[in-house]
Amino acid sequence: MKHILLFAVLILGGLSVQAATDAEFETFNITWSKVKTLVENNPDSIKTLINRVIECDNTLEPEELLIAYMGNSYFAGNSLANESGDVNKALRDGNIDQAMALIEEVIDRNPLSLTNNYTYYACAMRKNPQIKDINGNDVDEKLKQAVNRSKLLLKAIYFSGNGSQQFPFKVTSIDDEYTFMRQGLELPRPTNQSLTEDGHDLFELPDHTSKRFTGREIHFDASRILEIEMEMFNRP
Repeated sequence: MKHILLFAVLILGGLSVQAATDAEFETFNITWSKVKTLVENNPDSIKTLINRVIECDNTLEPEELLIAYMGNSYFAGNSLANESGDVNKALRDGNIDQAMALIEEVIDRNPLSLTNNYTYYACAMRKNPQIKDINGNDVDEKLKQAVNRSKLLLKAIYFSGNGSQQFPFKVTSIDDEYTFMRQGLELPRPTNQSLTEDGHDLFELPDHTSKRFTGREIHFDASRILEIEMEMFNRP
Protein backbone atom coordinates (compact mmCIF):
# COMPACT_ATOMS: atom_id res chain seq x y z
CA MET A 1 0.00 0.00 0.00
CA LYS A 2 1.33 3.43 -0.89
CA HIS A 3 1.78 5.91 1.91
CA ILE A 4 2.93 8.87 -0.18
CA LEU A 5 0.09 11.10 -1.31
CA LEU A 6 1.96 14.08 -2.67
CA PHE A 7 5.55 15.24 -2.93
CA ALA A 8 4.54 18.87 -3.11
CA VAL A 9 6.40 22.16 -2.85
CA LEU A 10 9.60 21.61 -0.89
CA ILE A 11 10.97 23.87 1.81
CA LEU A 12 13.66 24.87 -0.66
CA GLY A 13 10.97 26.03 -3.05
CA GLY A 14 9.52 25.31 -6.42
CA LEU A 15 9.76 21.54 -6.90
CA SER A 16 6.48 19.72 -7.33
CA VAL A 17 6.32 16.01 -8.09
CA GLN A 18 3.19 13.92 -8.14
CA ALA A 19 2.95 10.62 -6.33
CA ALA A 20 4.46 7.85 -8.44
CA THR A 21 2.29 5.12 -9.86
CA ASP A 22 2.92 1.40 -9.39
CA ALA A 23 4.35 1.29 -12.92
CA GLU A 24 6.79 4.09 -12.12
CA PHE A 25 7.94 2.34 -8.96
CA GLU A 26 8.57 -0.77 -11.04
CA THR A 27 10.40 1.27 -13.67
CA PHE A 28 12.62 3.07 -11.17
CA ASN A 29 13.19 0.18 -8.79
CA ILE A 30 16.94 0.37 -9.41
CA THR A 31 18.88 -2.14 -7.32
CA TRP A 32 22.33 -1.66 -5.83
CA SER A 33 23.60 -4.67 -7.76
CA LYS A 34 22.46 -3.09 -11.02
CA VAL A 35 24.13 0.21 -10.18
CA LYS A 36 27.35 -1.54 -9.16
CA THR A 37 27.38 -3.38 -12.49
CA LEU A 38 26.84 -0.11 -14.36
CA VAL A 39 29.72 1.50 -12.44
CA GLU A 40 32.03 -1.42 -13.16
CA ASN A 41 31.13 -1.66 -16.86
CA ASN A 42 30.52 2.02 -17.68
CA PRO A 43 32.31 4.18 -15.09
CA ASP A 44 32.70 7.16 -17.41
CA SER A 45 28.99 7.19 -18.21
CA ILE A 46 28.08 7.17 -14.52
CA LYS A 47 30.60 9.94 -13.82
CA THR A 48 28.97 11.97 -16.58
CA LEU A 49 25.58 11.58 -14.88
CA ILE A 50 27.13 12.53 -11.54
CA ASN A 51 28.67 15.67 -13.05
CA ARG A 52 25.33 16.63 -14.58
CA VAL A 53 23.74 16.52 -11.13
CA ILE A 54 26.65 18.50 -9.67
CA GLU A 55 26.02 21.13 -12.37
CA CYS A 56 22.28 21.08 -11.55
CA ASP A 57 21.10 19.75 -14.91
CA ASN A 58 17.32 19.74 -14.48
CA THR A 59 16.77 17.85 -17.75
CA LEU A 60 17.85 14.56 -16.16
CA GLU A 61 15.22 11.85 -16.03
CA PRO A 62 14.33 10.43 -12.58
CA GLU A 63 16.06 7.15 -13.41
CA GLU A 64 19.25 9.04 -14.35
CA LEU A 65 19.11 11.07 -11.15
CA LEU A 66 18.74 7.93 -9.08
CA ILE A 67 21.59 6.11 -10.82
CA ALA A 68 23.82 9.16 -10.35
CA TYR A 69 22.98 9.46 -6.66
CA MET A 70 23.45 5.75 -5.98
CA GLY A 71 26.44 5.40 -8.31
CA ASN A 72 28.27 8.25 -6.61
CA SER A 73 28.67 6.05 -3.54
CA TYR A 74 31.13 3.88 -5.49
CA PHE A 75 33.36 6.88 -6.25
CA ALA A 76 33.02 9.08 -3.16
CA GLY A 77 34.70 6.67 -0.72
CA ASN A 78 34.96 7.92 2.84
CA SER A 79 33.40 11.25 1.85
CA LEU A 80 30.07 9.56 2.56
CA ALA A 81 30.89 9.36 6.25
CA ASN A 82 29.08 11.63 8.70
CA GLU A 83 30.91 14.94 8.30
CA SER A 84 28.30 17.37 9.56
CA GLY A 85 29.14 17.14 13.28
CA ASP A 86 31.78 19.91 13.30
CA VAL A 87 29.58 22.11 11.09
CA ASN A 88 26.59 21.73 13.41
CA LYS A 89 28.74 22.43 16.47
CA ALA A 90 30.04 25.63 14.87
CA LEU A 91 26.45 26.67 14.14
CA ARG A 92 25.35 25.95 17.72
CA ASP A 93 28.29 28.02 18.99
CA GLY A 94 27.37 30.90 16.71
CA ASN A 95 30.56 30.58 14.63
CA ILE A 96 28.87 31.14 11.28
CA ASP A 97 32.05 31.90 9.32
CA GLN A 98 33.68 28.72 10.64
CA ALA A 99 30.56 26.71 9.79
CA MET A 100 30.56 28.09 6.24
CA ALA A 101 34.23 27.25 5.74
CA LEU A 102 33.72 23.71 7.03
CA ILE A 103 30.61 22.97 4.95
CA GLU A 104 32.32 24.30 1.81
CA GLU A 105 35.10 21.76 2.35
CA VAL A 106 32.59 18.98 2.98
CA ILE A 107 30.43 19.76 -0.03
CA ASP A 108 33.51 19.94 -2.28
CA ARG A 109 34.38 16.38 -1.24
CA ASN A 110 30.85 15.06 -1.76
CA PRO A 111 28.47 17.39 -3.62
CA LEU A 112 25.92 14.58 -4.11
CA SER A 113 25.02 14.38 -0.45
CA LEU A 114 21.52 15.69 0.22
CA THR A 115 22.53 16.58 3.77
CA ASN A 116 25.67 18.45 2.70
CA ASN A 117 23.71 20.62 0.27
CA TYR A 118 20.92 21.35 2.71
CA THR A 119 23.45 22.15 5.47
CA TYR A 120 25.18 24.59 3.09
CA TYR A 121 21.80 26.24 2.48
CA ALA A 122 21.12 26.45 6.24
CA CYS A 123 24.56 27.95 6.93
CA ALA A 124 24.27 30.47 4.11
CA MET A 125 20.84 31.62 5.29
CA ARG A 126 22.15 32.02 8.84
CA LYS A 127 25.02 34.13 7.53
CA ASN A 128 22.80 36.15 5.15
CA PRO A 129 19.34 36.38 6.77
CA GLN A 130 18.47 39.31 4.52
CA ILE A 131 18.08 36.99 1.51
CA LYS A 132 14.43 36.85 0.48
CA ASP A 133 14.63 35.50 -3.07
CA ILE A 134 16.96 32.52 -3.48
CA ASN A 135 17.02 33.17 -7.25
CA GLY A 136 17.88 36.85 -6.90
CA ASN A 137 20.81 38.39 -8.75
CA ASP A 138 22.58 39.17 -5.47
CA VAL A 139 22.57 35.53 -4.29
CA ASP A 140 25.89 33.67 -4.42
CA GLU A 141 26.08 31.06 -7.18
CA LYS A 142 27.26 28.39 -4.72
CA LEU A 143 24.08 28.87 -2.69
CA LYS A 144 21.90 28.59 -5.78
CA GLN A 145 23.69 25.38 -6.74
CA ALA A 146 23.24 23.91 -3.26
CA VAL A 147 19.52 24.64 -3.40
CA ASN A 148 19.10 23.23 -6.90
CA ARG A 149 21.15 20.11 -6.11
CA SER A 150 19.03 19.58 -3.00
CA LYS A 151 15.90 19.57 -5.15
CA LEU A 152 17.42 17.06 -7.57
CA LEU A 153 18.61 14.76 -4.78
CA LEU A 154 15.27 14.88 -2.99
CA LYS A 155 13.67 13.88 -6.29
CA ALA A 156 16.18 11.05 -6.78
CA ILE A 157 15.48 9.56 -3.35
CA TYR A 158 11.75 9.99 -3.84
CA PHE A 159 11.84 7.93 -7.03
CA SER A 160 13.88 5.17 -5.37
CA GLY A 161 10.83 3.74 -3.59
CA ASN A 162 7.83 4.64 -1.46
CA GLY A 163 9.05 3.92 2.05
CA SER A 164 7.30 0.58 2.38
CA GLN A 165 9.01 -2.69 3.26
CA GLN A 166 8.64 -3.78 -0.38
CA PHE A 167 9.92 -0.52 -1.84
CA PRO A 168 12.23 1.13 0.72
CA PHE A 169 13.82 4.46 -0.11
CA LYS A 170 17.47 4.10 -1.08
CA VAL A 171 20.08 6.40 0.45
CA THR A 172 23.85 6.47 0.81
CA SER A 173 24.07 7.83 4.36
CA ILE A 174 22.09 7.87 7.58
CA ASP A 175 22.23 11.67 7.48
CA ASP A 176 20.35 11.63 4.19
CA GLU A 177 17.64 9.46 5.75
CA TYR A 178 16.93 12.11 8.36
CA THR A 179 17.23 15.03 5.94
CA PHE A 180 14.86 13.36 3.47
CA MET A 181 12.29 12.64 6.17
CA ARG A 182 12.47 16.18 7.55
CA GLN A 183 12.83 18.28 4.39
CA GLY A 184 11.32 16.02 1.75
CA LEU A 185 8.38 14.54 3.64
CA GLU A 186 7.93 17.02 6.53
CA LEU A 187 7.90 14.20 9.07
CA PRO A 188 8.54 14.61 12.81
CA ARG A 189 11.63 13.10 14.38
CA PRO A 190 11.18 9.30 14.62
CA THR A 191 10.47 7.74 18.00
CA ASN A 192 12.54 4.64 17.27
CA GLN A 193 15.07 3.35 14.73
CA SER A 194 16.01 -0.28 14.16
CA LEU A 195 17.91 -2.36 11.62
CA THR A 196 15.76 -5.14 10.20
CA GLU A 197 16.88 -8.58 9.06
CA ASP A 198 16.48 -7.55 5.43
CA GLY A 199 18.93 -4.64 5.83
CA HIS A 200 16.44 -1.82 6.25
CA ASP A 201 16.63 1.14 8.58
CA LEU A 202 13.11 1.08 9.99
CA PHE A 203 11.87 4.27 11.61
CA GLU A 204 8.76 4.38 13.77
CA LEU A 205 6.95 7.70 13.59
CA PRO A 206 4.75 9.45 16.14
CA ASP A 207 1.32 10.77 15.21
CA HIS A 208 1.74 13.37 12.52
CA THR A 209 -0.18 15.37 9.95
CA SER A 210 2.21 15.30 7.00
CA LYS A 211 0.34 15.18 3.70
CA ARG A 212 3.43 13.89 1.92
CA PHE A 213 3.69 10.63 3.86
CA THR A 214 0.83 9.15 5.86
CA GLY A 215 2.41 6.00 7.34
CA ARG A 216 3.49 5.44 10.93
CA GLU A 217 6.69 3.68 9.88
CA ILE A 218 9.13 4.24 7.04
CA HIS A 219 11.77 1.94 5.52
CA PHE A 220 15.15 2.88 4.04
CA ASP A 221 17.41 0.38 2.27
CA ALA A 222 20.54 0.53 4.43
CA SER A 223 22.50 -2.16 2.58
CA ARG A 224 24.86 0.26 0.83
CA ILE A 225 25.40 2.25 4.05
CA LEU A 226 26.47 -0.96 5.79
CA GLU A 227 28.81 -1.81 2.90
CA ILE A 228 30.44 1.61 3.07
CA GLU A 229 30.91 1.30 6.82
CA MET A 230 32.53 -2.10 6.40
CA GLU A 231 34.80 -0.77 3.66
CA MET A 232 35.93 2.05 5.93
CA PHE A 233 36.42 -0.31 8.86
CA ASN A 234 38.56 -2.68 6.79
CA ARG A 235 40.62 0.07 5.16
CA PRO A 236 44.32 -0.17 6.20
